[in-house]
Amino acid sequence: MKTVAYGLLSIAVLMMIWHVASMRVMVSDILPGPRVVGATLWRLLGDGATYTIIGRTFFRLMIALLIASITGILLGLLAALSHAFDAFLQPVVTILRTVPVASIIVIAIIYLEPPNAVYLITFLMLFPIMHEATKQGVKNINPTILDAVSLEEHRLHSVITHIHLPLTFPYIKTAFLQSVGLGFKVLVMAEFIGQVQTSIGRALNYADMGMRYDLVFAWTIIIIVLVMVMEIVIRQFRHDVHG
Repeated sequence: MKTVAYGLLSIAVLMMIWHVASMRVMVSDILPGPRVVGATLWRLLGDGATYTIIGRTFFRLMIALLIASITGILLGLLAALSHAFDAFLQPVVTILRTVPVASIIVIAIIYLEPPNAVYLITFLMLFPIMHEATKQGVKNINPTILDAVSLEEHRLHSVITHIHLPLTFPYIKTAFLQSVGLGFKVLVMAEFIGQVQTSIGRALNYADMGMRYDLVFAWTIIIIVLVMVMEIVIRQFRHDVHG
């Protein structure tokens, strides 16, 4: 209960700071206050088109996240089990981790249609996270467990399925939680720059071009809430699996 109370107090303080800041700005359209944004948010939630936009963006995120997770886990396992493969793949992973997001977005949109580019962009940002988490998880498995398994006759796929993956799952879960928030931000940014139709990024672009900053704030709140809900669902799923 104390954690919830402190969280609510933090939100209340932020709202107060926001309200005071909006009151000090002479032009209310530049920094709309909580009441104005709340009214705009309420109108958005009452519009069926909003849920279509959210659904399309959410679908794109899930597809990119699923592909990045499967690829990252598989290649992470191979990299952890094979030093040669790890050395071969490491430069690619390093490049993806260091290249600026804006550069990847621009390059991808140049060579691909924006609706397709957003999948690739999000994948390239999330793959290194899932890959590194899986590799580190396997490498941190207690050697005693692996030694005990090696004394018995087990096929490699059986060891991976019953030993490596279950013991690596906490690392994968943490990486997945990080990827949800990061993936949403990268995806929306890609949608914004590529002006992908029927997307949160396009809605933000429309609001920015029209100087509707109340819409920008309202959509930002929606994004934050969506990410929080997804993280809660993932944590609950993890709890149910081990419950």
